[in-house]
Amino acid sequence: MSEYNILDRYMKKGRIIFLIGFIIFLLVALFLSYKNEDKGNISNQTEETDVNYVGNDIDEHGCRESAGYLWCVPKNKCLRIWEESCYIDTEEEIKYILAGKYRKEINTVKVSINKSTQDYISGSVSFGNGEGGIFLARRQGNMWEVVYDGNGSIDCIKMRQIYGFPDEILKPNFCD
Repeated sequence: MSEYNILDRYMKKGRIIFLIGFIIFLLVALFLSYKNEDKGNISNQTEETDVNYVGNDIDEHGCRESAGYLWCVPKNKCLRIWEESCYIDTEEEIKYILAGKYRKEINTVKVSINKSTQDYISGSVSFGNGEGGIFLARRQGNMWEVVYDGNGSIDCIKMRQIYGFPDEILKPNFCD
């Protein structure tokens, strides 16, 4: 009889272990199905929101920046600046740069180029209300960069060493 009691106890323990294992299995299955429902909800939410795809970068003027198109105010169109210049000439480009920097209406800005080489220019600017000054600019690629503008003294060493300005632009008006 004692042999039967031992076997009976193992059978009861086996059923209990089986039952606990089955309950754990059901809980894991329930948990995984809940997680899959959440993922379904997230993917539905993503479809409803705007997704920024490559090439989906059209600005307010209709220019696609990822393709290199930028809005050109003077020509009133989108263009690639390495294919077509936005400005009629250098004076117009400097005029737009300084008008933008000082938030002036373009028709109030007057630019005069006094000296120029292929890559460097010096000149003066006036804003129509008595304000104005001088400027130095250099060509960077196919665009101009104004590296100095104002009425103060110019750091001639900096202009020569950092920006590479030649003396034919800097002398005699800026650096003696």
